[in-house]
Amino acid sequence: MDPRLAQLLQKVSLYGTLANYYEHIDPEKHMYFYEKHFKYETQLVQLYWQLHRENPYIY
Repeated sequence: MDPRLAQLLQKVSLYGTLANYYEHIDPEKHMYFYEKHFKYETQLVQLYWQLHRENPYIY
């Protein structure tokens, strides 16, 4: 697996978990972590498709 993909997967998971945790506890923290989650999720999808176009048999 491409190390950039692995790093983004880790960030998406972390910030998604934190956003879910704070959803009903602290709306400001929820939005802070959700925005980070969405940012890295977008980067993850873009990188995935870039890698897939370069080598469709691996990704």
